[in-house]
Amino acid sequence: MVYTVNQLAKLAGVSVRTLHYYNDIGLLNPEFRGPNGYRQYGEKTAVRLQQIMFFRELDFSLDEIRRILEQPDFDVLEALVAHKILLAKKEERIRTLLKTVDKTISKLKGETSMEIKDYYQGFSDEQIEKYRSEVRRRWGDKTLRESEERVTKMGKEGFKVLQAEFSQIFEMVNNNMSKGIESEVIQEQVARWQRWLENFSHYPNEALVGLSGEYDQNPEFKKNFTAWNKEITGFFAQAVEYYCGRAKEIR
Repeated sequence: MVYTVNQLAKLAGVSVRTLHYYNDIGLLNPEFRGPNGYRQYGEKTAVRLQQIMFFRELDFSLDEIRRILEQPDFDVLEALVAHKILLAKKEERIRTLLKTVDKTISKLKGETSMEIKDYYQGFSDEQIEKYRSEVRRRWGDKTLRESEERVTKMGKEGFKVLQAEFSQIFEMVNNNMSKGIESEVIQEQVARWQRWLENFSHYPNEALVGLSGEYDQNPEFKKNFTAWNKEITGFFAQAVEYYCGRAKEIR
């Protein structure tokens, strides 16, 4: 069977522009050209498009997909078997994430209770323990336990307010970095951040320096700040050191 570009796009659930782009980069070329010069696609091309879509669903880049499909020993049947296994695993993960969303919605509506680990569901045990172990290593099991207990008790509105305040603090820091770490506005935000942390646990100055250093040095922490500025964590860590050093001088 022969398909026009519009027919194949509709059949595959992609845009015509996508097929044109795949053609432009040599990833999916039409098998024929009609008398009018329009692109026409056959069964072989339709199967190749299916492979492309499977690989895209598994987060392969277009360059990676092209290299795979152009390998002389590429076997469509073997690839389909592999796709089925990987997609089944992805489906299972999505199901877990959907259950977590449902449980969170119920919790926020006040319909069910929610344990602290429920907030982590959908992520691997390794990721969860890596984060919790890092907190435990630097600040102790008591701090981790106390922090998690407070989070579970603060409720929907309380947690939303704290999230909004955290964003406000770092928005202010981001907007005033040019004034320097010693500026009044930056030092006010550091003090505000210290007060904000008291909602979770007590953080003396030494712990403040350690935590701000983690924001900057630990990739798991640092990626949470990239929406503002890739330099903000280093700047903030310096501002915290200055803040804590000044506190010692005042004493």
